[in-house]
Amino acid sequence: MSQPTATASAPDAPRAARPVPWLALAAVVALLAPLRAGMGPIRDIDSYWHLLVGQEILAGTPVAEAGRGWSMAPVADTWVSAQWLAEVVLARLESLVGLQGLLVYRVVGLTAALAVLAGVTLVRRPVRPGVLAFTLGALMLSITSQERSQNLTFLLAPLVGWWAERLWREGRLPRWWLVLPLVVVWANWHGGWVILPLALVVAALARLLDHGLRDRTAGYAVLLAAGTFVAAAVSPSGVANALAVVRFSSSTAQILEWQPVTFWDWSAIAFVPLLLAIVIAWARGRVRPSRGELLLVLVLAAFATLAWRNLAPGTLMLAPITVGIVARAMGEPDPAPALPRPRLWRTAWAAGALGLVLGVVLATTQTPVVDTDVPVSLIARIEAASAPQRVLDTYNVSGPLLWFGGRPPHVLVGIDGRADRYGGDYLRRYQSGLLAARPGWQQLYDELAPTSALLLQDEPLAGVLVDEKGWVEVAREGDYVLLRAPDAPGWS
Repeated sequence: MSQPTATASAPDAPRAARPVPWLALAAVVALLAPLRAGMGPIRDIDSYWHLLVGQEILAGTPVAEAGRGWSMAPVADTWVSAQWLAEVVLARLESLVGLQGLLVYRVVGLTAALAVLAGVTLVRRPVRPGVLAFTLGALMLSITSQERSQNLTFLLAPLVGWWAERLWREGRLPRWWLVLPLVVVWANWHGGWVILPLALVVAALARLLDHGLRDRTAGYAVLLAAGTFVAAAVSPSGVANALAVVRFSSSTAQILEWQPVTFWDWSAIAFVPLLLAIVIAWARGRVRPSRGELLLVLVLAAFATLAWRNLAPGTLMLAPITVGIVARAMGEPDPAPALPRPRLWRTAWAAGALGLVLGVVLATTQTPVVDTDVPVSLIARIEAASAPQRVLDTYNVSGPLLWFGGRPPHVLVGIDGRADRYGGDYLRRYQSGLLAARPGWQQLYDELAPTSALLLQDEPLAGVLVDEKGWVEVAREGDYVLLRAPDAPGWS
């Protein structure tokens, strides 16, 4: 008697041959994330001064001289942009489609990062752990993506994490002829390129812990990491560009995004579950984590929590590593066997493409483009002044002030978003001393010789200028107040 033939719908059919509903979640995420990026005004308050740098370069100013003469701060005006490539691209977009071009950049950057994230968490990876890591990585991108040069770091961070995982697990290095040219571009676009040598060195150490000192791949990885610093020096500022992270780190104490991460803040909503998934996989998995695995994860997690600015790159680097850890705990093969793609696979990629198109449409039609918190009417009063203005300004309003206030030299600011240009000492004197009107504030006030001030209404200096210096209130808007010196020229 013949046996009945098994069909695809039989109870014992291979699970991989059936539609996988988990990919429906990836499809929804791929659709909604670009849509969210296309909504809302410009989010990065520094975008405006980045545009100004890019415009100067496009107008023929050498990269090493762009941004000169913007400030009356008594510090050396020798700053050279380490992000000039991104600034040129942003300025070109603005010249083509106006400020909406920055929103288009935001959408395209996020969607490209989603594609790379999907490639290292979903392609040839087990579906359930892959969708978990992809979803949490996409959530982090949706929270943090803005109109800034850091978008390239967000795009490449998942790839760096995947390279680190392959180096640690398989002893495979990325090709040097791919990595070094990539770093040349990356280092002239954003300082986040340093995550690549960090990941290579940590993965090399992890491999040494698991395979011993005779492992040659670890040595090659360290050499490649050293080579990235040489590649980063291929820039208008030379070696200084490769060491920019050291210079910048000394100027970050007064900047919120460089403060340590608190796990209960909403911005960590994607990082904390990703870390918990790793911890649970370690605790409940069938195989204990190796010493190398512990080192790799703990160092990358520590990097992510050092500063809010590190949170997104750290999370995105951990995403592909999380897939492998959770897969092993669940007993799923990684990489996944080469089986026919589930039907929802194409749906997920199509959803991402549709999200990109709709996100770009939303970006090009977005109104208002400028955030309503920006005091545009007060800045317009400064622009309308008949004489150049030396403005005492709040740190976060400096970008719009430079862009909308008549441009330098009509407007000179006390401070702007180029923290590495001013240095930690000046930032402390200005932020914690002058704006807070603490003892000794008048010394810096006299050095700056301001004619007007655009400050938050609750900043102590605003009241002190009126009460002790006889400054005149011009107008208020939102949280800001515009003041002028009693003898300031150009005010009617």
